[in-house]
Amino acid sequence: MASHPTFILRCILLYSLALVCSCFSFDASLHSLKKIATRQRRTFFDVASSPLWGTAAGESTVATDTILPTEDQNPTKTQIDLHPPAIDAIAKGLLVRAQNVPNMPLRIFEDEADNIEPWQVTLSAGNVAQQSVEEWRKKEKLTLEENEEDLQVVAGRVVAVLTRLEELEEELLKRCNTMSEELILNMGVPSEELKTFQTTAEGATVKKMRDLAAAIDAACLFDEQLRYNRAKSLFAMFLHEIEGPGLRRNGVTLPCMDVDFLQEDIFSALLGSANVEKSVENNIEKSVDEKGGNIETRVEEKALPSQSLHPVTIDAIEEAFRLRAQNMTTSPLRLLDSNMEWFEVQYSIMKFAERFLEKYTKGNKNNEEPIWTEEELQTIGGRIVGVLVRLDDLEWEWNHRVSTSTLGQPESSEMIPYNQWKSILGLHPDNVEQRCIKTVDMALLEENDFARVRAERMLALFLLNIEGPAMKASGNLSPDGSEVDFIQDNTQLKLMMPKQVT
Repeated sequence: MASHPTFILRCILLYSLALVCSCFSFDASLHSLKKIATRQRRTFFDVASSPLWGTAAGESTVATDTILPTEDQNPTKTQIDLHPPAIDAIAKGLLVRAQNVPNMPLRIFEDEADNIEPWQVTLSAGNVAQQSVEEWRKKEKLTLEENEEDLQVVAGRVVAVLTRLEELEEELLKRCNTMSEELILNMGVPSEELKTFQTTAEGATVKKMRDLAAAIDAACLFDEQLRYNRAKSLFAMFLHEIEGPGLRRNGVTLPCMDVDFLQEDIFSALLGSANVEKSVENNIEKSVDEKGGNIETRVEEKALPSQSLHPVTIDAIEEAFRLRAQNMTTSPLRLLDSNMEWFEVQYSIMKFAERFLEKYTKGNKNNEEPIWTEEELQTIGGRIVGVLVRLDDLEWEWNHRVSTSTLGQPESSEMIPYNQWKSILGLHPDNVEQRCIKTVDMALLEENDFARVRAERMLALFLLNIEGPAMKASGNLSPDGSEVDFIQDNTQLKLMMPKQVT
C-alpha cells in the first residue's frame, strides 16, 4: 500500500497501540482503532474521540454475520466476516518467521547477534499485516473509503497477534500438555514441538528455546494446514482472552469480536467452557479487591514522579522540530518525496528518541541514583515517538482550531495579534502553516522561542486528546496522570480539549 501513505500511518498507530496490553493480563486492548469515517481530512482528534476511547457502546454480542451500522455506514449493510483474512495473515506471518526472511524478524533471542529490537519485530508484523490486507482488499474489491474500518481492524488484530507470538504460543503449549496427539495437531501443535517444550518448561536456556523454535519452524515451513490451524488457535486465544474481555469491560464494540470459527471440541479444549470469560472477570475483580478499592482509587494513590516528565519531553520535541526542518534524507522525520516509505520515517523517529534519552541515562556519574525510573523513561520515550509520528496532524489540528476560534478572528476581543502568534500560540501567522512549509521550517530553525512554544502545544494536544483518553479507556494511568500543567492560558487549554462526538 505504498501508494496510500495515510493508511500506512494509521496502521503504524495501530502497531503502537497493539502493544499497550500484556498478553493474558486481561487489560483493555487498544490494538485497533474504531474510526469515525469522513470524506474530509481525517485528523488525530477523530481517533481520540472515537468510540474506542470515549463513547459507551454497551456490552458486545457481535457475531460475524451481525448487521453492525456505524456512524457513516448503511444500516442495511451486512458486516463482512473479518476472521478469515486475519487468520490467513497470521498463518503468513508464521511462514515468514519460519523462513527467517532477511530484515523481517518476528522473534528475538537473548543472544541475538544482530541485536534485534522489539520495534523491528513490530515493523515486520506491520509489513505482513499491510501486505495481507492489501491482497484481501484487492481480492474482495474493497475500498479505503467504504471499508477503512474493516481494513484497520484486521490489520490491527494481525499485528497484535504477531507481536505476541511468544506469549501466545507458550500458553498454547501449556494447554496442550495433556491432550491427545490428534487434538493438538488440529490446534496447530506438532508433537515434536510439544515434546521439546516439555523438556524446556523448567529452567529454559537460550539454546533450548532455539531448539523449540526450530521444531515449530520446521513444521510450519512445509505444512500449510498446520500453519492455518495454529493461526486459528492463536487468534482465538487473542480474541477470547485479551481483546474481548478488555474491550467489553470498557464498553467498546468492534466488528467480529466472537470466536465462531473453531470446531466445538477444539473450542472446548482450548478455551474451556462458557464460564472461562466469567472467571477471567472474577479474577480481575479479585485482584482489584486484594489491592484495595477500585481501579480509579488505586491510580489516584500512585506516587507522582520526583520531577516532571514534561521538560525533557518538550526538549526532545523542540530538537526534533529543528532536525525535521533540515529535511535530511539520512534521518527523515517526515515524508520527503513519493519514493520514501513511512517505515523509514518511523525508524528515524525511534532512533531519534533513543539517542535523545541516552543523554539522560548515560550522563549519570559518580554512581548517583538514576534520574528516571524505568517506567518514567518508557513514558517519556513513548510520548516523544507518539507526538512525532502524529506531528503533521497535530500541527494541522492546532492551526485549524486556533484559526477558527476567537483567538484567530480579527473581530473578536480575544484575538491574539499576528505578531504574537509564534511566541504565544506556537504558530506562524497569515496562513503560512498551510501555504509554505519551508517558511515554517526556517522560523523553527532560527527562533528558539517559537520552537519551544510549538513543542509545548503539540505535547499538550497529544496528552489531552490521545494518551489521556487511551489510558483511561484501558483502566491505566501514566506516572504523572497525563496532566498538562505547563500551559497556563485557560483559553488555549479549553481549545485543546477533546472534541465531543455529537
